[in-house]
Amino acid sequence: MKLFAGFLCLGALLCAGCGKPSAEDSFKKADEAARQATAKLDTVRTDDEARALYGPAIAEFERVITDHPDHELAEAALFRIASIQNNYTRQPQEAVDSYKSYIARYPNGKQTELAMFLVGFIYNNSLHNVDSAGAAYRNFLARYPNSQYAISAQFELNTLGKPLDELLPKSEEPAKETPATPAAKKHSKKPVV
Repeated sequence: MKLFAGFLCLGALLCAGCGKPSAEDSFKKADEAARQATAKLDTVRTDDEARALYGPAIAEFERVITDHPDHELAEAALFRIASIQNNYTRQPQEAVDSYKSYIARYPNGKQTELAMFLVGFIYNNSLHNVDSAGAAYRNFLARYPNSQYAISAQFELNTLGKPLDELLPKSEEPAKETPATPAAKKHSKKPVV
């Protein structure tokens, strides 16, 4: 009887993982849902419609993270969620939260450098939170001083809170007309009356 109970327990443990799709299958399904949403994006008129359109993709990417938290595709899924929130569903605060979650979970991840830069960028340019943007850019520059994004981060940091008209170069006075040169006068024709 004990042997039979042992087999039942072993069978239950083996089947417990049977109901979940693999990380690869879930990621592939999420990726396909995101592609389909992007193909239809020009048909939506509101942010709510965009969120509904990308909902299935985000849900599948979340499934990868939940069902397979230690799989390498969980890292890619979390970054894709943040990217969708930032670029397609216009959810800047949610994007910041997802990028921060990515940074915390994968401090040496494949996209950590970009995620750290984007946190500052979104704080400054979408959420207009100068204090948080400044802190994010300083953290970024401390960690990645030689990054390809370092010049942009430093520019953003230097211009935080400044009005756009202060950042644009002053336009020059319109050029004054100069009298025609002798050569130009020589070739100009007078109208025939």
